[in-house]
Amino acid sequence: MSHKKLIISLLLLFLVSGIVAQKTVVLEKIRCQSFNVPLTTYLRDDEVKKTIASQLNNTLLQQQLLPLSDTTTVNIEFLPLGKEIKNVKTDFTDIDTSHLHLYIDFFEVEPFIFFSQTANSYPPDSNMLKKAGTVLMIKAMLLRSDKTVAFNEELSIIISPANTPGIGTIYENGIVYGDLAITPKSFTELVKSAVTFLFNPKNESAVVEMSIKPAFFSDNYILPKTYKQPRFYVNTIKELSTYNYQGKGEMIRLGQPVYNEILIKGKKALTYPGDLTKAIKSTWHYSSSDFVFLQQESRDVLRDKNYTLQLVTQVDPDPTYAPYGFIGEKFMFTNFLAGRFHYLFLEKDTLARFEINRSYTERENKYYPDHITNGFDSIVYYLPTTFVKETAVVDNYKISGIIGSNPFSIKCSGRTNTIKEFFLGDVLVCIAQGKFVPEKFVIFDASLSSELLNQLFIIGFNRFFE
Repeated sequence: MSHKKLIISLLLLFLVSGIVAQKTVVLEKIRCQSFNVPLTTYLRDDEVKKTIASQLNNTLLQQQLLPLSDTTTVNIEFLPLGKEIKNVKTDFTDIDTSHLHLYIDFFEVEPFIFFSQTANSYPPDSNMLKKAGTVLMIKAMLLRSDKTVAFNEELSIIISPANTPGIGTIYENGIVYGDLAITPKSFTELVKSAVTFLFNPKNESAVVEMSIKPAFFSDNYILPKTYKQPRFYVNTIKELSTYNYQGKGEMIRLGQPVYNEILIKGKKALTYPGDLTKAIKSTWHYSSSDFVFLQQESRDVLRDKNYTLQLVTQVDPDPTYAPYGFIGEKFMFTNFLAGRFHYLFLEKDTLARFEINRSYTERENKYYPDHITNGFDSIVYYLPTTFVKETAVVDNYKISGIIGSNPFSIKCSGRTNTIKEFFLGDVLVCIAQGKFVPEKFVIFDASLSSELLNQLFIIGFNRFFE
């Protein structure tokens, strides 16, 4: 053998022996304890598990130079809720010294409990607890073949909702403890970010905050209309909401609610318009009820115009007669007087007069609890654990009347009054997301003036629509 061939052979032998000696990681088990239905559903999905294994393999290679031995099989153990969490049993029997054995825990913690622990406390002025939807604690332990610990780290992730272009009905309760309402893609991205932090040798943080985009129910009345439509985003600081529309900046101030009693009985009775007095006296359970003007002052800042929204509500102290099958403090101020006795005033002039109906069921509009979406594209995810296939949309409030010389209506839906559909006549002109202030919206009629849009927002986003 020539001298040159001998050197090449030795180099090859060295490389082969180096490859053989390279350590690999065996993913033994992932344990999960969570009240979170989406999280546990995703961890049962084969494609999600494969994605997590692939991401984990890439992270271990980049951060620790350790590949996974198998990226196709993931063993997940779901711990019973309420059961005390004990240390994982290291029950592997593999004695191959080139293998490291990995155990990962996913545990969900209620934010208040997490922050009440001294080690996790934040300064009194921190708004972290207010923003936190839920907390995930992720633990990772690498063991050698003799079951001695090679790596043992823990990371707490404070999860809050992120801004999203999505418009629609938020899936379940949103991003809260016990309901991590996100898509499978967002979930795998969350896991990827978490393990990257966890295995990064330069990371010294035990607690990180992550904002993730919430998921929405699939539907046949919002997403098909807003798909690929440009979004207008609203920035609200305190009572001032600003946005750009038709190439100009807009600014409206939505004030605080006030209440004025309608004195129609007793010695201090006042005189009101005859039709209002008649409607009040004709109301069911009138004798034991009080009636109140609900008012909210608003302002179109750029046009220097002041508005007053005035609604009439019945306050009934006897819950026995509450309609719609529910009672409570919120209902007491949302039992609106039937008929067009609700107004938007521009200074002292009547701009709009309208009626308000509650719990109005739509015939054609549906949302689908067994499918979720990100709210802005056509990708839909199927949830195999959900048995309800479709649900009729119920408008929390339906407004109809006249604004200026235009017939108009507003439908407030989204389960918690977070979707507003604005119509002029029978034409849909705008869909907006938000409860008491607009957050984002889509315009369907480019001729809709910004002044009229502001007036519609003042009515639809009032503080009395719980």
